[in-house]
Amino acid sequence: MSSKKYRNIKNGKTYEVLREDIINCTNANDKQIMVLYKSDKYPDLLFVREINEFKIKFEKID
Repeated sequence: MSSKKYRNIKNGKTYEVLREDIINCTNANDKQIMVLYKSDKYPDLLFVREINEFKIKFEKID
């Protein structure tokens, strides 16, 4: 993912990707790759989402 800015396709809110190599270590989803991202509107609020789901629900901007 070259651009760091993304838009949620459903709600139009913008986010910045901080990392895309987070490893989920919970038992059921062990070694699942996650994306760490933050809200442009609320930069102290962090989110994680499974990478394939992120690619479906977000689009690059810039």
